[in-house]
Amino acid sequence: MKRHLRLLIAAIVVLSASVAMADFGDDSRTVNEVDRNAVIRVRETIEVRSLDGSLTPAQLDDFADLAQKGASDIARFTGVPPRRQRIVIYLSPRIDISHTYPHYPGSPHHEARVFIDSERVERHTAPYLHELVHAVVGEGGAMWLEEGFASWVASSVATTYGGYYAPVLSEGNDRVDMQARAAIERGRAADSAAWFDSDSPNLSPRDRRSFYILSHSFTKYLGTTLGTSQLVRIHRARNVQALKLISGISLDEWRTRWMSSLGESSGRVAAGR
Repeated sequence: MKRHLRLLIAAIVVLSASVAMADFGDDSRTVNEVDRNAVIRVRETIEVRSLDGSLTPAQLDDFADLAQKGASDIARFTGVPPRRQRIVIYLSPRIDISHTYPHYPGSPHHEARVFIDSERVERHTAPYLHELVHAVVGEGGAMWLEEGFASWVASSVATTYGGYYAPVLSEGNDRVDMQARAAIERGRAADSAAWFDSDSPNLSPRDRRSFYILSHSFTKYLGTTLGTSQLVRIHRARNVQALKLISGISLDEWRTRWMSSLGESSGRVAAGR
């Protein structure tokens, strides 16, 4: 995963704007703890490993069914074939930030592993669809595309096929553009041209919420304009330059058009000012 070990370790999925990166050492300890005391549910392409006592048998069964449906619905929505290896989901109250490794480095098989707070599963606020998008579709070559794509697809899948969309740092597709306008008006988007130009921007905790909101809104615009299959091709190319190569339009021009669609004319994002 190289640079994604730092970024995709934390496909940040929490319900507040305060975000910290997950640590691989912590995840290794979580895996060992859960595996020693695991209650396991296996579905067609999903394996759920829950720390014993963190969920009731019925809650675990329901979540395993929900996760299997979500993974299948994501594959159907994106057109990405189901993975040959099962996606392994770890549930524990010790997990503070839900996150995903599309190719877990601590396993000889490098299967996708998802880490989710079991308390959020119990409350039905788990960002399981967002994380499963990372697991099913994989890496996207730039943090804004990976995170924006995951939020857009997760919200689309919940609306189209059912399940639920747990807000990350952005609301669902029906509200994210309003959030984006508000972020721009607050001036939190002043450095966002650099965020989009960089594969892995250096974000302060204060900037992170705006980054996720703008990434979601921008990716939603690309998806609805280009179509899902084209955006999936761009994402799976794992090279943000694929946006221009496939669409024939530069990133700067796409940003200008997106900002215009939001009713933003000052060009703070589109022109990098």
